[in-house]
Amino acid sequence: MEQMAFDMKGVALLPQKKRVVRNGKPTNKLVLSASLDGNDCVFPKILQLYVRPGSVIADVTYGKGVFWRKVQDETYKLRATDIQDGVDCRNLPYKDGELDCVVFDPPYMHTPGGTAHNSAHSPFEKHYRNNGTGNQTESKYHEAVLDLYREGGREAYRTLKKQGVFIVKCQDEVCANRQRFTHIEIIEMYGKMGFIAEDLFVIVRSNRPGVSRMVRQVHARKNHSYFLVFWKRGKGKMRWSLHK
Repeated sequence: MEQMAFDMKGVALLPQKKRVVRNGKPTNKLVLSASLDGNDCVFPKILQLYVRPGSVIADVTYGKGVFWRKVQDETYKLRATDIQDGVDCRNLPYKDGELDCVVFDPPYMHTPGGTAHNSAHSPFEKHYRNNGTGNQTESKYHEAVLDLYREGGREAYRTLKKQGVFIVKCQDEVCANRQRFTHIEIIEMYGKMGFIAEDLFVIVRSNRPGVSRMVRQVHARKNHSYFLVFWKRGKGKMRWSLHK
């Protein structure tokens, strides 16, 4: 015999019907919004959610291809370019509306100067250096970071198809003792261009950040970054769909 349930006042509660999800499959392999896994683990899951197999994807800041390490070959039509290959993310060699997806992971923190540029990444760093005017803007420091995101975003918007997907990597930073919530600034900036912010993924560092010398800590040390997912809005009101 089924037992009755009562509330705190002793009033009998009516039995609730079980919710039935039709055409669904039970699973515990859900894609979560925050993860301790690395970029190479999270990135394939983002593609799984937002980019159909066979799509043309331009990774315009490909670098060493870290994002793609666990993406099966031939799943997508990948166009991998980088500034070191002579392709500038702010001046892409693609036609208007040619791409299904653009992946964008520029240097997202202003560099401190000094010997910071003397590294294996010096060609990339020299071109995009953003503690001065080396990124071909009049801005410096964090504003130069935003300029790079702005110019790269405009090219992504131009080359994407209607409802094309724009996957952006970024990280917040403290600049000149001022907290800069970069991911919010980018979302607002791209919204004015015509992008719709569809999703956000938080990547938490599994190791502790290095401790720098300081007299007194003022802000929390950043140990997480973001993948932001946008899509290009066309005319009229519409919702994004993978099965468009």
